[in-house]
Amino acid sequence: MAWSRFRSSIVFLFACLFDCLFRRRRRPTGLSMPRIEVDKYLCVGCERCVLSCPNRLFHVEGAKNIPEPIPDAGEKCISCYHCVAICPVRGISVGNVSGRQCEPIPTDAVPRFEHIATLLRSRRSIRRFSAKPLDERTLEQMLDVVRWAPTARNLLPVKWVVVNGRDKMRELGSLTAEWMRTVEGGLGLAQAWDDGVDHLLRGAPCLAVAYTEEDALWPEVDCTIAVETLDLSAAAMRIGACWAGYFIQAARHSQPINRWLGLSETQTVQAALMLGYTDIEIYGHIPVRPELDVRYIRGTAKNSQSEPRP
Repeated sequence: MAWSRFRSSIVFLFACLFDCLFRRRRRPTGLSMPRIEVDKYLCVGCERCVLSCPNRLFHVEGAKNIPEPIPDAGEKCISCYHCVAICPVRGISVGNVSGRQCEPIPTDAVPRFEHIATLLRSRRSIRRFSAKPLDERTLEQMLDVVRWAPTARNLLPVKWVVVNGRDKMRELGSLTAEWMRTVEGGLGLAQAWDDGVDHLLRGAPCLAVAYTEEDALWPEVDCTIAVETLDLSAAAMRIGACWAGYFIQAARHSQPINRWLGLSETQTVQAALMLGYTDIEIYGHIPVRPELDVRYIRGTAKNSQSEPRP
C-alpha cells in the first residue's frame, strides 16, 4: 500500500512538472508572448488597467501616473484582454488586439437578470424538428457569438464542423447507426434507424460538431461551454436544439465518422448539438423543478477587506 501511494505521488509530480514546462506555455496562434502597449498620449491615469489585470502586469511610476507593463508582462499575459476592455479611451493594445478595434458595449442593450433567467428556465431540448431547412446566415449569427465563450487559459482550442442539410445528415446518421451495431445496447437504436425511426440525430437538419486537437489543455470542458453557449443562442432565436449524445459517443470511437467529418488522427470530437426549427414555436409554460440541493460554507467575517494594490 505504501509503495502504491509513493508511486502515485511520483507520477503526479512528473505530470505537474510536464504541465508546467510544456502545456501551460501554449497560447493561441498569433498570441504567443503578446506585446502590451499603453498609449501615453491617450492615457488619463485612471489606473483601471492596473486594477483589472488578474496577473498584476501593470505598475505606476512617476508623477504622470501613467501605467506601464512590467518587464516580463508578455510572458505572464494570458490574453484575457481585461485591460483592453476596461480602458475608457481605448488606449491599450495586447498583441494584435487594439482598443481602437473594440466596439462599445451599449448599456441599454444589456439584458436584465429576469430576462436571462426566463431564457434559461424556458429553453427546451428539442427532439422533433420540422422540415424547414436552417439557413446558413442564421447559423453564422449564432456561431459568431460562440467566439466569446470562455476557455481554459484563454487558449481558444475549439474548432467546428457544421453539417447542414438533410441528405448529409442522413449519411452521418447511417455511419452512427453502423457504429451502434458494434456496441452493447446499440443494436436496438441501429434497428430503429433501419426501420425509419431516428433516435440518433432526431431528424434534425443540422449538426454543429465541436472538436479539438488531442493535446488541448481542457478540451471537453471548453467544448461543453462553447456548445452550451450555442444552445442558449439558439433558444434566444427560437431555434430548436438538443445535445447529440449518441453521435458524440460514436464519433469518439468511429474512424469512419471522423474521416467523413474530415478530422485528422490528432483531432477529437468533444461535443455536438442538433439544430433546427420546430413545429411548436412557443412553449407557454415552465415546468416545475425540484428545489436546488445546495450547501453553503460561510465565513465569519462581517466585512471582507480588499487586496492591497500592487
